[in-house]
Amino acid sequence: MHTDEERLYDPNEEEEVSDAAQNIDASLPRIPNESNGGVNGTNASSPTAEDQQVVAVKHRWFILEPPVFLVFLAMYLSGTVYQNQLLYQTCIFVFNYNETQCEPLLGVERETEEVKRIETQVQPYVARILMARSLLESIIPAIVSLFIGPWSDKFGRRPIVLTTFTGYLCGSIILTTLSFIATKTIVSPWVFLLSSVPSVLSGGTCALITGIYCYISDVAKARARALRMVLNEASLCAGMMIGNVASGYLYAATNAVTVFAISSGLMLLSLIYVYIFVVESLHPDLIHSGSKLREFFRFDLVKDLVQTCIKRRPNFDRAIIWLTMMALTVAIFTMEGDSNVTYLYVRKQFEWTLKDFSMFNAARIIVQIFGSVLGMFILRKLLKFSIISMTMISLASCVLESTVRATAIYWWELYVGLTLGFMRGIMGPMARAILSHVAPSTEVGKIFALTTSLESLSPLIAAPLYTSVYNATLEFYPGLFNFISAGLYLLCFTFISAIFGIQKSMGQTATYQAIGS
Repeated sequence: MHTDEERLYDPNEEEEVSDAAQNIDASLPRIPNESNGGVNGTNASSPTAEDQQVVAVKHRWFILEPPVFLVFLAMYLSGTVYQNQLLYQTCIFVFNYNETQCEPLLGVERETEEVKRIETQVQPYVARILMARSLLESIIPAIVSLFIGPWSDKFGRRPIVLTTFTGYLCGSIILTTLSFIATKTIVSPWVFLLSSVPSVLSGGTCALITGIYCYISDVAKARARALRMVLNEASLCAGMMIGNVASGYLYAATNAVTVFAISSGLMLLSLIYVYIFVVESLHPDLIHSGSKLREFFRFDLVKDLVQTCIKRRPNFDRAIIWLTMMALTVAIFTMEGDSNVTYLYVRKQFEWTLKDFSMFNAARIIVQIFGSVLGMFILRKLLKFSIISMTMISLASCVLESTVRATAIYWWELYVGLTLGFMRGIMGPMARAILSHVAPSTEVGKIFALTTSLESLSPLIAAPLYTSVYNATLEFYPGLFNFISAGLYLLCFTFISAIFGIQKSMGQTATYQAIGS
């Protein structure tokens, strides 16, 4: 009986793999050793045709779906409760209202006219705190991401995943502790930003996404890569959905401290899963020796990353890479901006409680999960839509949903919008699948790293822009920011349409056949 690690790297088991299992097999490329004498300092010969062949080996049915599910369940279980805590602490600490006046801002019960007046004062201040949090969680992770990709290409993906999960766990523990202190004494709402520090220093979502998608690119066969990325996205969305649904009910039945403590427990479980079950995806022969910490802060790695992304490539490969990266960056920009003010918007426009918002988010995620899975099965598997076409359909769904939300007068129109956006969940996986096909396997980590770095920087502009627009239109049109979202998604659609045109005109090459099939 082989261990997990032996099964992952044993090429002798290749012939035993069934067709079903091959859909989730690993593709581990043999790359030439570096000029310094090889990966571990041994002598290297020049790469032969055999060196370039892909070795198929077994891998488990689940890759990173369970821990991704758990960590996003934990984040969304506490996410909206966190915003309510900021509203409450701001009301008491900054505006000096008493507990009775501020308690409805916790979102458990519907508000009176007096509370609505208080919230109109409090919301702009809280929006600035949320903006500061977005900036904090963007600047440092964006810088760290530039080192993560090249470093993981040398030392593996598993350390990156472990570090980011540890950062989230520490941040959740700090948030639980601060919330407990807030029950004993009045604290400034700005203190709650300390809970973001551990995840920020470990790379945050930027590093997490880089590690996850690099890992999937390592272990998934080319023909199943898009599906594996969609399944990972589905597990992420499932965690978000259950977290959103459970958040309101759990919060109403307990308190913020209990919710944050449960969130910490879930993050601990996800970290334990990764530590025990997730083995390194890079072949041991490809992992470099030497000090991992010292190698992480080598600036020549960043230089190599930039050169990899801007160098000339055959045909229009470089244009496709950059168009895809821009589409992903603008899409994340829009999502970050939306998430920064949407909860405040629905509270103002439709007088929603935390439960109302949680149910809406849950419904939205359910629609996205089923839309993504059914879309992949019907459009991709049965009707043979290409990866590019699936990306365009997803972005069209985003445009429609944002347009409906922008013009919504009644609460039920938001649900109409989410049904029109049923395919939005596959946008990220499909775009990254394009990158994984266009870029060589030895450069995927660098390109994913720069992409996630740009995505992480997007809130630097998105948070101030959306917050400023929301505050400026709060009194007469609080949903105006949704028109900005619709326009930006349309811009992303234009980028992918340009790739579609390139693929149709140059479809005879292997790369363009891969993304166009």
